[in-house]
Amino acid sequence: MRFSAFLRQPGHVSKAEKFAYVEEVIKMLNMTDFADAVVGVPGEGLNVEQRKLLTIGVELAAKPKLLLFLDEPTSGLDSQSSWAICALLRKLADAGQAILCTVHQPSAILFQQFDRLLFLARGGKTVYFGDIGANSRTLLDYFESNGARACSDTENPAEYMLEVVNNGTNDQGVEWDQVWNASAERGGIDAEIEQVHADMMDEPVASDGGALAHSEFAMPFLAQLSAVTLRVFQQYWRMPTYIFAKFFLGTVAGLFIGFTFFQAKGTLAGMQNVLFAVFQVITIFSSLVQQVS
Repeated sequence: MRFSAFLRQPGHVSKAEKFAYVEEVIKMLNMTDFADAVVGVPGEGLNVEQRKLLTIGVELAAKPKLLLFLDEPTSGLDSQSSWAICALLRKLADAGQAILCTVHQPSAILFQQFDRLLFLARGGKTVYFGDIGANSRTLLDYFESNGARACSDTENPAEYMLEVVNNGTNDQGVEWDQVWNASAERGGIDAEIEQVHADMMDEPVASDGGALAHSEFAMPFLAQLSAVTLRVFQQYWRMPTYIFAKFFLGTVAGLFIGFTFFQAKGTLAGMQNVLFAVFQVITIFSSLVQQVS
């Protein structure tokens, strides 16, 4: 998380401020108990829920000004862990953080944690884009008023809308993306987007950030090189067996080549053996370097 904060927050923010913000994120995500833990490989180290929290924390550590994007934060989790993640996202959204999130097969309770829905059919065609409403009533009223069957109280609204759209058309034989394009809700969304564009055009352009304000990276190259080099050395230090194995392989390969062509004679054939030994050393050790990096 410190690595993310150092490289992704603007360069004019001091290192101490970035690390202090990371500590705030750790407390906000309730990660204090395992803040110093090593992530580890799957099956070791952090569990699935803790890894999801870490993924969210890495994005929050970058201190996004506009949007926090999460790709299926509840996938692979049980119901309790999924609820904990969604409750955290709800807390962040209530605090003013805009969150764009993809979700896979949510339950009715999890589905209610979201404010708005962008529903895309096959081919990227928009089927619905708008508020979900209390008890998904706004979403359900849209589909029911446009020719879909009524959703019972015991059905999951998420599964209901998938079933309706997978049927292809409404009761009048019109595809759902065409229904959306001709709906009043679509006109309202377009008007809202145009209003947002107009409001953004009136806002002054921020001048903070210096020369890197509009660059591809938030930090200069030397700062990136220093942080990445330190991170790579930390990774190697935490996996000493891998490095020791490469040292052992290089030593054995060097001894094998050396004793194979030991005490080569000063003849033409001997010089060919020496050159071949040098060639073998270059080819073998270049492959070892590639494996390490």
